[in-house]
Amino acid sequence: MSTKQISKDNRDYWCSKLRKKFSDKRHAIESVHMVEINKTSVQNFPKFLKLLGLEKDLKELKLAENDYNSFFSSIDKKLNDKRTKYAEKTRNLQKKVHEWKENRDWEYSGNIPEYSDALEKGTHNILDKFTEYLETKCKEETKKAFYKSKKGKEIEDINAMEEKAEDLLHSDMIGAEVLRQISEIAKQSKIAITIPQDTIKSLPNG
Repeated sequence: MSTKQISKDNRDYWCSKLRKKFSDKRHAIESVHMVEINKTSVQNFPKFLKLLGLEKDLKELKLAENDYNSFFSSIDKKLNDKRTKYAEKTRNLQKKVHEWKENRDWEYSGNIPEYSDALEKGTHNILDKFTEYLETKCKEETKKAFYKSKKGKEIEDINAMEEKAEDLLHSDMIGAEVLRQISEIAKQSKIAITIPQDTIKSLPNG
């Protein structure tokens, strides 16, 4: 019979294998008895509470919890009623503002405020958001109307001159004549653009 000790690798292998085998066996035994243990545990629970002296505490907690939940439910109902009304009024205004947005061709800058259930806790400030949105749209319309009036004609003229200059740059006409005309447009628009005469002379006339 060999007196040579088992190697470390073999020892580790067998230790691991034995642990797994015994663990599997233990789980198999526990599974067989699990139903009976659970049933007995339920039956033993009242005795267990009596042994720990916690029966009275649990009964008092139950009364306090029921009282709290009953009170909270009444508050919750009032809160839900008010929340429903608040959401209804918000969505009603939102719908009307959206209709005006379509009717008056408001630009898509800024979003119409919306009621969100995700923001239902705490106080809300959606009225401020609606007011801010409508103030922005009012300013946009006022600005648009101003530049269509006699006072705002200067901007309209500048826009026309700018468009004319850009059209020249993209036209088939090239050379000195383009720069001459752009220089003239700049003078009419009272815009400081200096195009040296040497540059104009050096360009072909087409």
